[in-house]
Amino acid sequence: MRHFRTLLAHELRSAALSWNTWAAGGLFLALMGGIHFFALVDATRAPNARTPVEATLWFFWLPLLCVLPLLTMRTFAEERRSGTLAALLTTPASAAAVVWAKFLSVWTVWVVFWLLFTAFPVLAAQRLGGPDATRLGDPAALWGGLCFIAGSGLLHAAVGILCSCVTRSAALAALLAFICLLALTAAGGAMETLPIESWEWLGWMREPAAHLRTFGHLQDFADGILDSRPIVLYGTGTLLCLGLAVLAVEGQE
Repeated sequence: MRHFRTLLAHELRSAALSWNTWAAGGLFLALMGGIHFFALVDATRAPNARTPVEATLWFFWLPLLCVLPLLTMRTFAEERRSGTLAALLTTPASAAAVVWAKFLSVWTVWVVFWLLFTAFPVLAAQRLGGPDATRLGDPAALWGGLCFIAGSGLLHAAVGILCSCVTRSAALAALLAFICLLALTAAGGAMETLPIESWEWLGWMREPAAHLRTFGHLQDFADGILDSRPIVLYGTGTLLCLGLAVLAVEGQE
C-alpha cells in the first residue's frame, strides 16, 4: 500500500506539471465552453424542453472521444517506448499498483476538468440572473450529470489505460482508445434503434441493449433516478479492463 500511495502521488504531480494535461484541459474547456454558449443562445431563441445545462451535458461524448484519449495515451505506451516501464517494474512496486496509480491519476484529472466546467453554468446564472437563473444553472441536472460522468469515467479511463498497455506508440494508443470509447458509447443507442423485436434471432440482444444505453443512463442521473444496473456495469467493466491491463503489464516484465 505504501508503494501505491507513492506512485499515485508521483503520477498526480507529473500530471499537474505535464504540458499534455494543460493542453487537454484547454481543449476540454474550449469545447465545453463553446457548447454551453451555443446552448444558452439556443435557449434564448425559442422555448426548449431541455435546460442549457442538460443540452450541454448531452454532448459529453465529444470531450470523451477527443480529450480523454490524450490523457491516457502516454500512460504506458510512452514508458514502454522509452524503456522506463521495465525499470519501474524492477522496483518493489507491483504491476497492479502501477496500473491503479496511473488509472486513478487519469480519472482524477478527468473529474477535475468536469468540475472546472461547472464554472460556466454558475457564471451564466449569476450574470444573466432574472427569474430564469435557477433554470440556467439547473443544479439538479448539473450535479446529477456530473455524477454519471464521474461514474462512467471509471470505465472510460480504464479502457484508455488498457489501450495504452498494448502498444508502444502513444498515437496508436489514442486511436485505439478513441475507437473503443466510440463503440462503447454508441453501442447501446445503435442496438436500441435496430428492429430487434421483429428479428427473432436477435432476441438475445434486448438485454445488452437495455444495459448499454449510455445516454439513457445520463438522462436518468440528470433526472435524479438511481439505477443499480449502470453502477454494476461500469464497476465490473472497470475491474475487467484494469485486470487485463495488469496482465498486459506483467507480461512485459
